[in-house]
Amino acid sequence: MEPFDRYPLQFVSVNEHRTAYIRHGDGPPAVLLHGYAGAIWNWEHQIEPLGRRLTIYIPDVLGQGLSDKPKTAYTPALYVEWLRGFLKAVGLERAALIGHSMGAGLALGLALTHPDCVDRLILISGFPKGVLDHVHGPYLRFFARAGSGLLFGLAYCLLGRRHFRKFLSGIVWDRSLITPAVVERAYRLRKQYGRSQPLWSSLKHVEEWETHYASRLTSVTAPTLLVWGRDDPFLPQSAGETLHRTIPGSHLVVLPDTGHLPMWERPDAVNRFILEFLTLS
Repeated sequence: MEPFDRYPLQFVSVNEHRTAYIRHGDGPPAVLLHGYAGAIWNWEHQIEPLGRRLTIYIPDVLGQGLSDKPKTAYTPALYVEWLRGFLKAVGLERAALIGHSMGAGLALGLALTHPDCVDRLILISGFPKGVLDHVHGPYLRFFARAGSGLLFGLAYCLLGRRHFRKFLSGIVWDRSLITPAVVERAYRLRKQYGRSQPLWSSLKHVEEWETHYASRLTSVTAPTLLVWGRDDPFLPQSAGETLHRTIPGSHLVVLPDTGHLPMWERPDAVNRFILEFLTLS
């Protein structure tokens, strides 16, 4: 199951929980953080190109993918401490952080609480203040503000291949990328390793992002690059422009004909922007 069949999967203990990750390449370190309900494979088009210039670490975030899924409250603070622990566990005192969607929020959280750990920030399709107000489509807002974890869990269990195709087709611009193989991989990962509780808990605690982190975004000191899809149907370009105005000195790149997964939809352009930004003297 790519990319695990090409790059060896490793495991490390982070705060007594096992985290799965891929390490590849040689050069300055960069940690790539997937978004909500994502996994390592979201970065499959970055592994080889970025690995020629960087040492990249791509973990499955705690509670998702092949990492442990403890029954706990998945608060923003828990995720930030997990990320800090992951850096320590793999021997990194400081690294560039590249985050997608919720992973961008996680990267920002560490930059705000432990700025000495963060060299540079690259935020792809996320994570602005008032994130649920920016989100297009009613479902995520509904589940986040509803009171039924049971309903969420039931919907998660019933999520089949057809629904996966519909979901993926709703966040990318070029739907030809959603091949049967892509759908099957996403479905199998969810079926074999997915759990609804961490995802539900993350949604229930998203307001803590607003109160503890989003209000402090003007205090981000790390050099920051924002990458956004012009045609993002989930977090629209206006959300990226809001974040750009909020983070001092940040630079915003908008890619045409691109949805919510720029690094997967337009990997050549995104990889070029990443390497240019991280190799600045």
